Formats: sequence, C-alpha cells, structure tokens
Amino acid sequence: MDCHKGDANGGADAAILRPGGGGGGEEAVSSKAVVEELYRALELGDGDAVRQLLNPDLDWWFHGPRAHQHLVLMRLLTGGAAGSSGLPFKARAVDAFGATVLAEGTDATGALYWVHAWTVGPGGRVTGVREYCNTALVVTRLAGADDASATAPPCSQSQQVWQSRLPDRARKNLPALVLAI
Repeated sequence: MDCHKGDANGGADAAILRPGGGGGGEEAVSSKAVVEELYRALELGDGDAVRQLLNPDLDWWFHGPRAHQHLVLMRLLTGGAAGSSGLPFKARAVDAFGATVLAEGTDATGALYWVHAWTVGPGGRVTGVREYCNTALVVTRLAGADDASATAPPCSQSQQVWQSRLPDRARKNLPALVLAI
C-alpha cells in the first residue's frame, strides 16, 4: 500500500481564504502553499513574512532528543536565529491533508531527520506545529470518530494516510509514533 498520498481528500489540498494583495478582496490559497511560503521566508530570513504567516499564539510541540529541542525551528520562528544564513535543514517532501501539512527532511549532514506537522487555520495563518526530530511518523485519519451511530470503535475505522520516508541509514535506529488527524 502506498501511504504517500498528496492529500487524503482525493488530491485537492484544502483551500482557505486570506486577505488579497492590494485589491482588498480575498484570495484562495492552499494550506500546502502557506507552509511552502513559510519555508521560503525562513530560508530568506524574511522575519516580516514569517510573522505574517504565523498566528501570534502559535502552538508548538516538540518530540525528539532534548539536545535538539530549541536547535532550529523555534529559534527561527521567534526570530532568535536572526542573521542566520537560511534553514539548516532541507524539506525533501511537503504533503497536505486538509489543514494539516507534513514536511520532512534532514540537516546537511543527514544525521538529523525532521518531520514538521503544521496546522493552517482560517485566513491562511499557521496556528500550530508539531516538530519531530529523529522520530519516524505514521499519520492515520480516524474515520467516524464523531459519528455516534458507528458500531465499531473509531480506531478500527482508521486509515493510514502518510508514513515517514526515512533515509536508509536511519531506518533501523529511530523510534516511531502515530499521529491521528
């Protein structure tokens, strides 16, 4: 089974509306496009663009070795890495599942493996990020979790929609977690 679907909603990334350029209207933008724009802004060190893409009360959660907890992402998102030359990691793949966008990559040495699970809210602003460092991730969509008429428990109705694409040298050495969306 191929678990690397671009979107669990039939291939169409969730479109959200946000204020348009200079015309005063709104433009439809995908959650994936928002996250890709955020990575570009981080790469360029464009703090103003980063602030416009992030909700002021961003919910950030980290899983991985404590030594790497504030190493990269939070310092970049809060401006603590001002003057740095771009991202110290490269996103190898970005996949969207409605408001959830998953990006994975490694650092330049390949020693650190990252998965960022972004949540894009109304207005095209990032409201949360779950950062997984040196942790493999399997993402499951729980079907029928809100359906009171379902006779089977929600877990039996889950569908795996995404799985980490680990570098060969990391396959045997990383702990794994399941993220339910």
